[in-house]
Amino acid sequence: MVAFQTNSKEWLDKLQSDKLSNAEKEELQEYIRSTYKDKQLEELMAHHWSSTGQSDSVAKEADLSVIESKLLAYIAGEQAVTRRLHQNWKPVLMRVAAVLFIPLLLVSSFLFYTVFQQKQPETTQVVMQEVIASPGSRVHFTLPDKTEVWLNSASKLEFPVTLGEQENRVVSLYGQGYFKVAPDKERPFMVKAGEMNIQVLGTSFDVANYENDCFFNTTLEEGKIALLSPGGKPIAQLVPGEQATLNKSTHQVNIKQVDTRSITSWKDGFLLFDNTPLPEVVKQLERWYNCEIQLEKGLDVSPYSFKATIQDETLGEVLKMIEISTPLKTKITNRNVTIWID
Repeated sequence: MVAFQTNSKEWLDKLQSDKLSNAEKEELQEYIRSTYKDKQLEELMAHHWSSTGQSDSVAKEADLSVIESKLLAYIAGEQAVTRRLHQNWKPVLMRVAAVLFIPLLLVSSFLFYTVFQQKQPETTQVVMQEVIASPGSRVHFTLPDKTEVWLNSASKLEFPVTLGEQENRVVSLYGQGYFKVAPDKERPFMVKAGEMNIQVLGTSFDVANYENDCFFNTTLEEGKIALLSPGGKPIAQLVPGEQATLNKSTHQVNIKQVDTRSITSWKDGFLLFDNTPLPEVVKQLERWYNCEIQLEKGLDVSPYSFKATIQDETLGEVLKMIEISTPLKTKITNRNVTIWID
């Protein structure tokens, strides 16, 4: 930490321009964590960030824990990958940065911002962060408690910046996410996802809870998870290789053995369809390529299935594969796809 202490201004300038090496990032992270109560560090950060154009009054009022958490988030910026609709569209790689004192930063592939919620008017302030993967992109990042998270297209995760410091670790998921939870027996990890809560100690699992879907799904790869109602009532426990499906209309839960690879492959940058029913394929392609797929009026595609691995293919190439394996015909107009049968 000596290098940062002796030339902090240069380090923070390099941080802002994204020129820190991995070793320098680690040293800066450790320095921030070890000196978060240091008045000198607070003044240094406030001065540096205010010099970037932010209000001095805002800087003076900012809580140091907010400075620490947001700067750490800035250091640990991750990449989002935008899928291609056409062969000449190149994937867009963008760095995500939590910008100090600015409540909202819009990046073309996803949003990353901090929301302040006043739980007690006078003294207590809960600082929440959101990571959002926009349609057609996916995001990989690490939470403050060292839990790894992958967000699929059109998904959002909310979490407190002090995650891991409280008795319980609680996050809220909207859409689809994969979690590799950092073990901590003293602080259980819980994912709130609509009508279902998932509680774990340390494990790897997938959760799919898109707002417009009729079903909630969670699939376990490693460890053990417990499914709870929003009120805390135990519903079921899963072991590796099992998937729980909740019918949002009937509230019935079904548990079955599955091939987890076809469910979690999206986090590794590809889609694995293994005789997948075509209605499910259509839904995944819409999110993967950020497009809208419309079926000809009265067309039922449920009798058809699809088997393929999709990684670098354009949407047009995938649709051609569907045409080859089924009697269906397709047409692309901008981001709209029409499917019919002769």
